[in-house]
Amino acid sequence: MKKHVLFWGRFDHGYSKTRVNIALFRELGWEVDFFDVKVSPRFGDVEAFFRGLWRKPKPDLVFVPICRQRDIAAACRWAHHRGIKVLFDPMISAWDKKVLEQRKWKANEPRAKRLLAWEKKLMAMPDFITWDTSCHVDFAAEYLDVPRSKMAPLFTGTDETVFKPVADSAESEAGTPLFRVLYHGAYLPLHGTEVIVEAARQTQHLPIQWDFLGWGAYKASTEAKAAGLANVRFLDKVPYVDVPKVIAAHDVVLGVFGTTAKAARVIGNKVYECMACARPTINEFCTGYPPSAKDCQAIKFIPAGDPAALVRAVEEYRADWANRETYFREARAFFERELSMKVVKAQLVDILGRMGVA
Repeated sequence: MKKHVLFWGRFDHGYSKTRVNIALFRELGWEVDFFDVKVSPRFGDVEAFFRGLWRKPKPDLVFVPICRQRDIAAACRWAHHRGIKVLFDPMISAWDKKVLEQRKWKANEPRAKRLLAWEKKLMAMPDFITWDTSCHVDFAAEYLDVPRSKMAPLFTGTDETVFKPVADSAESEAGTPLFRVLYHGAYLPLHGTEVIVEAARQTQHLPIQWDFLGWGAYKASTEAKAAGLANVRFLDKVPYVDVPKVIAAHDVVLGVFGTTAKAARVIGNKVYECMACARPTINEFCTGYPPSAKDCQAIKFIPAGDPAALVRAVEEYRADWANRETYFREARAFFERELSMKVVKAQLVDILGRMGVA
């Protein structure tokens, strides 16, 4: 008989990591069902009663996707009352985001202390918690008081039906071919887009094109910083399924360069996506990367917040671009070996075994 997992909460079904997790359960032969909370996450269990969730077959596991701390209490009340275990995949800490990443509150403020106490209480409820890197496991153990025995990394992965090598359809500019560098993402503070803009400012005399694709709260400030730079372009938004075409039209894809503590704990979605599409990358170092990343020709690690180091890394790639196909092959090979769905699936199998629900 098939195992049955119930995805619970007010979550985005289309978000990359959620898509990956749904696909992984299906690959493992699980039946996947959804309870989309429509009224109040705080009282999702009450809503579940009135919507007749109790009439449906009992799931073997309740899964709460990323960033849904607000759904945890109700999901755990509903599941634990029925003897069902809960797996939570938060990806980020609400306290970390507000205090350490966005720096909107200081840690010693009463509201920050209340948020931390609230999140610690929530993190004690699920039976197991997964994080995108081992660095976030360390963070949760230190700051959120989560026992290490109930946590493990579950890499972000990417939708490999979408992100895969495609032909480069870009045409070179007249004259000296441009070296094309891409940032794509949500303009989060941890991404350090201001570092990219400054690197572009320092290379105005070189045939390097710096492109930005995406949206987010910090896009306007990034555009303002780049005003007047002829070597910077802000590309029009494209459908999710067309992002690989944009990646393929560039030589190198940029990752994370911010100076926040969180920036040093992540492997950005863009890293999975660009390497799946056979493009090399530049990033600040995170100990959550597989150890072999330091020896990968298709990844260059630089210090956080250092535009000059970013320029040097781009120039190192550009100086050896006669061997571009080597970098493309190595990027894809590293992805398949260390970051692919196959790897993430093995992590999930181990987690389900540790939870006793495999």
